[in-house]
Amino acid sequence: MHPILASRTRIAFYLGFWTLVALLLAVAYASASPASGAEALVIAVPLVVIYGFICLSAWYVCRATPLSLAGIGRVVVTQLLASGVATALWLPAWEGWAYTFLGPFDQAVANYRSQLPLVVSSGVLLYASAAMFHYVLIAAEASQAAATRGFSLEVMAREAELKALRAQIDPHFLFNSLNSISALTTTDPRGAREMCVLLAAFFRNSVRLGNEDEVALEQELEMVGNYLDIEKIRCGPRLSTTVEVGPGCGSCLVPPLILQPLVENAVRHGIHSLTGGGHVEVRASCQDRTLVLRVENPFDAEAVRQRGAGVGIANVKQRIRALYGKHADLRTSSGEGLFRAELHLPCHGAPGTTPT
Repeated sequence: MHPILASRTRIAFYLGFWTLVALLLAVAYASASPASGAEALVIAVPLVVIYGFICLSAWYVCRATPLSLAGIGRVVVTQLLASGVATALWLPAWEGWAYTFLGPFDQAVANYRSQLPLVVSSGVLLYASAAMFHYVLIAAEASQAAATRGFSLEVMAREAELKALRAQIDPHFLFNSLNSISALTTTDPRGAREMCVLLAAFFRNSVRLGNEDEVALEQELEMVGNYLDIEKIRCGPRLSTTVEVGPGCGSCLVPPLILQPLVENAVRHGIHSLTGGGHVEVRASCQDRTLVLRVENPFDAEAVRQRGAGVGIANVKQRIRALYGKHADLRTSSGEGLFRAELHLPCHGAPGTTPT
């Protein structure tokens, strides 16, 4: 369907434009002939509006000879031929209209016939103007279609990036956990068996929640608790933890497994580097519609940086950048033997909840 005919608003604007053209042509017609203003209006206005609908055919001619593919010579010749055909179809309408409504007024008919050159030239110019308008319309639609395709490709690329980033989490954690189980099999077989059970439960939940785009914070913290339980078996009394959730924050939606890399970083590169172990704190609070998730741990500032340190933090930064853009942030700081990772996310709740 012609794009102008697809909307009543567009049709109204189109008719308004051609009515204005008809009034201008009526003025020119009256000025160039002895016809009165009333005669010029009666002749010109209906016929120019009709010609406006004939000029809709320029859309199909322009589509058949696109500027980007057809040469300028072909475009000019095609449009001249089309304007000639359109004007040839228009002239019988003028003739019939003059004889039907102005037949009794011989002088008016004579005035019309004396202005045939003006009618013909006007028809050609109006069709050429319609062709230029349709070329602009086609270009605008092509630009909009390209923008839509670009947006779709951007969304697909973002989804692919998120899937790739999320896929990095489970293998990374699994590798570390299997190393821990391997270390415990000789020193603490019972702990190794218990860790296997906890690890199976962790991955069962991660598969369930990992298929979701967002999960409630309380579910995410439950996964964090499962992970810390696994690490407590490995570290024993060297690891103690605190998990606190501010009022109304538990229902806030967060990306699944967004906290686990930060907590894993705190344990692996913080607690494991200390002979006496340490305390890991995980706190959640809501401030001005922003969810703040803080993970804090002690670390040995003089310890040699381990391979893979910072991978989890980089992963989280990429995920929140892809999901929330500038509306989310991950800030890290260290000082006085403490390392802090503070995650700022938009605070929005699940349907039926009102996080504060």
